[in-house]
Amino acid sequence: MASVVVLLPLIIAGVWWPPTTALLAGLVIALAISELFAIFRQGGYQPRLIEGIAIGWLICTATFFQPLTTVDLVLVALVVSILGALIAEIARRDRQTSLLSWALTFAGAYYVSGLLSSYLLLRQLELPLQNGWLAFANIPPGAAWVFFTLAITWLQDTGAFFVGRAFGRTKMAPILSPKKSWEGFAGGMVAAIATALFCVPLLGLPITLLEAAILGVIAGIFGPLGDLAESLIKRQVGVKDSGYIIPGHGGILDRIDSILFTGPVVYYMIVLFTR
Repeated sequence: MASVVVLLPLIIAGVWWPPTTALLAGLVIALAISELFAIFRQGGYQPRLIEGIAIGWLICTATFFQPLTTVDLVLVALVVSILGALIAEIARRDRQTSLLSWALTFAGAYYVSGLLSSYLLLRQLELPLQNGWLAFANIPPGAAWVFFTLAITWLQDTGAFFVGRAFGRTKMAPILSPKKSWEGFAGGMVAAIATALFCVPLLGLPITLLEAAILGVIAGIFGPLGDLAESLIKRQVGVKDSGYIIPGHGGILDRIDSILFTGPVVYYMIVLFTR
């Protein structure tokens, strides 16, 4: 609980202004890629940490500056990432693991940064907010969408945890995540939908309650899938937690696994609803 109390104000402050959002995203990307590559190394693989973080920051930077130009910077970042990572392997003396190392470096960096950069896209949304309960706070529209996505994802996870612990009987994915249950999934789904509906009048979001409920359902589905995807990676190498940077909560990757999946899906659904 103490960790949550400390981190929440930092997240709010980081999301409030676009430059700090990019800096916060860059920090999280570097930490998460470092944890992911440490997991890979425990499995006997050799991902390239420097190249991975460089790719992650390149994607983040391209996404941040994309609104300033008509050039597809994200596509440029993709091409540079592929070429740069391969050239780095050519320059190495020991190339026995080059193919697998290049694949894991590229895929790992894009798994973290490519998905997390969707929150920069959410922050760039300038759809005017309606007169919500928090209108007095003058929350920037893009920040409101980021808060909305984080809220429905994290409260879904919280609802699933408490309902699953109290009533969980039917295992959802016993091999990947033994503690997850279908009862917990149902509790998380209810929490996600309720949170989405509550955020519409709270933040003054320019969507209908039906559209909010749909976004809640999306978070209720893709949040657990993001968690299971990270569990799949960890189970391959026999790791329980991605790290220990957050007391009582494991690593950064353990905290963002769900939002990695919900962010891009929610963003594109918002674009569809509001275009």
